[in-house]
Amino acid sequence: TVHIWDLHGQQFRLSDLNPAPLVGMIQSQDCYFAERLHETIIIGMPRVATALKDALWPLVSEKTKAKVRFLSEEEAQEHIKTTCDEEVAGRILAAMQQNRDNRLSLEQRKQSWMRVNESGQLVPLVA
Repeated sequence: TVHIWDLHGQQFRLSDLNPAPLVGMIQSQDCYFAERLHETIIIGMPRVATALKDALWPLVSEKTKAKVRFLSEEEAQEHIKTTCDEEVAGRILAAMQQNRDNRLSLEQRKQSWMRVNESGQLVPLVA
């Protein structure tokens, strides 16, 4: 699997800097999802979050580090275009664009969220 975390517009508070949830997430990447996870792409990480990442990064296994990319919006778009087929890249880039469109509500964006079901069909994420 590939996870894409688009952090555009994410506002972090001091209370968000508690490292415990991030440590737990890192441990789950190393243990539970180690063989399933192909790549995690983190787009537009805010400076405050980068400081937390830098403090915890030495605790992350080399195997997991190799699977995580911290990219700008432009770098992510290029990476997605070169690693995904045209249809998948189009869906991902459209979702990124929606995240940046202040005119769309969360409910409107949810209507376009899709997933692949157990039969390999593309279906709405939220029924």
